[in-house]
Amino acid sequence: MQQEYQRFVRSGNTVSLIMFDIDHFKKVNDTYGHQPGDDVIKSVASLVLETKRDIDIAGRYGGEEFGIILANTCADSAKVFAERLRQRVEQTVVDTGEHKIQFTISLGISEASSDIDNYKAWLKQADAALYASKRGGRNQSSVYKEGMEME
Repeated sequence: MQQEYQRFVRSGNTVSLIMFDIDHFKKVNDTYGHQPGDDVIKSVASLVLETKRDIDIAGRYGGEEFGIILANTCADSAKVFAERLRQRVEQTVVDTGEHKIQFTISLGISEASSDIDNYKAWLKQADAALYASKRGGRNQSSVYKEGMEME
């Protein structure tokens, strides 16, 4: 993430960051067990890889949180991508043999800009937008706006 942010600073190209969580993931683990929870994470990872472009960078940030860096992408276009991914996840069912698990994601988007001093501030903005999505009822995406705060 730091390298991509530095690349933005050097090149001036537009780049957006999406951070997202699997909604109520702890409940999935508590209800179905850790293996089905792992299957949900793998399913989300596969959907991300199928949805992103080759030039985009995606990874699991920790636990049930993921990040996607969208090169040459403004916040509005990142929102379109985020909604496409969100809808694909919402339509996915993980079949464990015993249970069919449906789940959703909440996403936060931040476009890198000259008023962000470093990649940590960029991440903080995406996280603030993610928490706005959660506060708004989950299963949605939000673009960072000035004044958004973390929970």
